[in-house]
Amino acid sequence: MNVLVTGGTGFIGRHLISSLLGQNAKVRILTRSHERFALLRQAAEITTAVIGDLADPATLRGLCAEIDTVFYLASYPGLEDLSPVYTPSDGHWRITVSGTSSLLAEAVQAGVKQFVFVSSVKAMGEGAPDCLDEDAPAHPDSAYGHAKLEAEQHILAAGRVHGVHVCVLRLPLVYGPGSKGNISRMIRAIDRGYFPPFPEVGNRRSLVHVDDAVQALLLASELPQANGKTYIVTDGQTYSTRTIYEAICRALGRPVPRWSAPVSLLKLGASIGGAVGKLWGHPMPLNCDVFDKLIGSAWYSSDKIARELGFWPQRTLYDALPEMIAEYRRGSSAS
Repeated sequence: MNVLVTGGTGFIGRHLISSLLGQNAKVRILTRSHERFALLRQAAEITTAVIGDLADPATLRGLCAEIDTVFYLASYPGLEDLSPVYTPSDGHWRITVSGTSSLLAEAVQAGVKQFVFVSSVKAMGEGAPDCLDEDAPAHPDSAYGHAKLEAEQHILAAGRVHGVHVCVLRLPLVYGPGSKGNISRMIRAIDRGYFPPFPEVGNRRSLVHVDDAVQALLLASELPQANGKTYIVTDGQTYSTRTIYEAICRALGRPVPRWSAPVSLLKLGASIGGAVGKLWGHPMPLNCDVFDKLIGSAWYSSDKIARELGFWPQRTLYDALPEMIAEYRRGSSAS
């Protein structure tokens, strides 16, 4: 199998490539950086790397030649941009919407058989108190989410028009070894003593381990019943900020504080952090956006992918934390 992976030097991409190489696939990646590709080559033998930019259609010509399957994992790095709208000059539009359309055109012309797009639950929106599934109305509240939703629509339409097997996977926060996301930042903050004992506010959040995200990607590309479908992928657990906090404390070998910071005090600290961040021109660790995420819910069901594709998550945050913390400690000692 000849495979193209965009975003192959990223967190999920590296794990996907490792799995693909284990299946003797020939992997080609698109990257803007020779240096990042060189780092990837230290860990895995990639058949081909093409230097190009999804925002520049001219660099994509011939990229999909002799490719059977495309995994689109690339994303604009400005993930924390929470502005509700975006324009054609915005990076989210250039990479996620325009870049997807350009690569789709190349894939169709080259006769690619499968095209799997990694989207995000942010295409649906966050903050709802109830568990959402694929039938819930999409109400993205950020430029990132709007761009993902628009790209999803382009992909599903192209699949219908051109007869290509297409599938969209909406992922929540992905954790696991190599992650630089919110869970890893939380581990570091708790270990260094500047993450306050968060109260139990009853919020509910969905997560997924990177190994299970890769499992879903492979199922979406291999099974014909995935064609034309959109699936949410989670680890099947429900976490509150407090339960995550306590689990990290225990995995670090630290006692869980018997007290918790009042929500009103945290909200005040977030307001102050937001004001200071604006003055300094850099976001503070605790600001209003971070506070809203900490107390808000982002709760989703992956029953559909379990029912239709036989997806069964193998990992939870609880059993993944020891490995993540061991990696964190190796990094801390090296620095």
